[in-house]
Amino acid sequence: MSKIKNYFPGGNTPDGFHSFYQYLPFHADRIYILKGGPGTGKSTFMKKIAARACEMNYETELHWCSSDNNSLDGIVIPDLQIAFFDGTNPHINDPSFPGVVDEIINMGQYWDKSILQNNRNDILHLTKLVGHRFSQVYSYLNAARTIYLHWKTYYQQSQNREKYHKIVYKLISEEIEKKELKTSPVRHLFGSAITPGGPVNYLENLSEDINNRIIIKGNPGTGKSNLIKAFCNEVEKYGFFILYLHCPLEPENLDGAIIPELDLTLLVGTPPHNLEAIRKNDRTINLGETIDLEHIKKYNGEILDAEKLYEDMMKRVYYFLRSAREYHDELEQYYVKALDFEKIDQLREKIIKEILP
Repeated sequence: MSKIKNYFPGGNTPDGFHSFYQYLPFHADRIYILKGGPGTGKSTFMKKIAARACEMNYETELHWCSSDNNSLDGIVIPDLQIAFFDGTNPHINDPSFPGVVDEIINMGQYWDKSILQNNRNDILHLTKLVGHRFSQVYSYLNAARTIYLHWKTYYQQSQNREKYHKIVYKLISEEIEKKELKTSPVRHLFGSAITPGGPVNYLENLSEDINNRIIIKGNPGTGKSNLIKAFCNEVEKYGFFILYLHCPLEPENLDGAIIPELDLTLLVGTPPHNLEAIRKNDRTINLGETIDLEHIKKYNGEILDAEKLYEDMMKRVYYFLRSAREYHDELEQYYVKALDFEKIDQLREKIIKEILP
């Protein structure tokens, strides 16, 4: 049975949409970029190709859309070095080597423009509503991050830094197999996302082939991401490939890192992704042990207030994401009515015959 890996190549963040699309077609030498408006069948097109690849036992990467976690933004079939991805707003991509490596699939060639023109005003109105909802999403995400950063300071000020650095040093000295120094290849993606369906993560899925997992626990501000970064900075020196999994609330920080050559993954195991050590070789690092409990308890009331405020902001984020998706779904229907799906199906079958031996 084929293996499926799930990712998010982009994310809704406090600074707007954050893209790692340059890392989606990883090592692919044949890339198809899908163009076309909402509802033109790009996600369905890719889902059906991915399903066929899975039937033929090819490992397949599914790259999901953070603004509609049931839709695909891309797929990769690593064994065939083939990638497909959505090249429309907000992840606009154009061919780097047209006709040689990259090829555009224009779904718009199969729509009846007269139907779209007859509904022009409604389409423009709905497009503006979607954009307005996303501006509200990003505003509340920004507010949530501000509160979250404030929440973190209580733990940062209460941390015993000597204990923390001993944990980091112990991890590095025990887990890294030192060898000749050389450049390390890396890949950056999201393993989790802030979506209309709430927080979604694929950290368990992405680590299922790794035998040794380190689950890092601790409250905000205890240095979970910094521990992963410090470890990976050392790993990079020895040329081991690293897959970095970024945090959507703070894209500069990490939810995890996977180092296949060491058969090792480090994962943040605190909300919203509650991971536990459930496998034989799993280990837990609890950074809560570095916190001065006498110092932190003076701020329990303020921490609780910050947590409640943060949760309230995130409820608003998810509300406006759902509203944006509803408007987007309504917008899609105008394009669905204008499309010739029979021709799209014929094109998909033609491509499948070309790429799947």
